Order: sequence, then C-alpha cells, then structure tokens
Amino acid sequence: MSNAIIAPVGAIYVHEGVTVPIVTDVEITAGDVVVLEKLVGVAKFGICAGSRGSITLSGVFDVVKDPTTNIPAGTILYWSKISHHVIKNQYQHSMIGISVEDAPPSTPSVKVKLVQ
Repeated sequence: MSNAIIAPVGAIYVHEGVTVPIVTDVEITAGDVVVLEKLVGVAKFGICAGSRGSITLSGVFDVVKDPTTNIPAGTILYWSKISHHVIKNQYQHSMIGISVEDAPPSTPSVKVKLVQ
C-alpha cells in the first residue's frame, strides 16, 4: 500500500446500503421515485404515511421519461420533481442514475441503473 491515505476516524459499518430506511409523512406507492435532497431511490414496496419503510438505491429500474426525448445508453439522468420523469438536464435536479439501454423517442420509459 504505497501512498495510501488512511484517516483513523473510527467509521463503523452499518449495512450494504442497497436500501435505506425512511419515515414518511405521505403515502408512498411501490414504484414511486423518492427524492431526499440529493439522495434518490425507488420504493420497491408501498409505505403508509407515518410508517417506517425503505427505498432502494441500487439496481436497474424502468423509469418514466418524456416520450419525445431520445436517451442513448450511458446517459447520466436526473429526476425532475416538477415533471416527474427522468431528464438529461442537471439544472437543480438530483441525479438518479445512468441509462443502460437506448430509449428512443416514442418509448415511455428508460432502463436506469440507480447511482448513489
């Protein structure tokens, strides 16, 4: 280990981070995209308002897109809280992931590898 930088700060392993727990004040339906500032995940299961649940931060999901947009494989995608679909424009949007297949115009969704 040459030139390794080690910070002895005492980090403690919690879990793999594939999912993270949340408590919500609104009902979340399975498949909903959940945005917590810059953290974006997908609810695999429904969560009742006021209940504890979790969102998934890893995996490939079919996510809704604007059917007029062309999204090539490998495109970095962001979630628009305004239009509720993936977009290619970063401006004040949180990154959701990277497209893993081409999604030409006329297709309603794109396969996205969640990246957090």
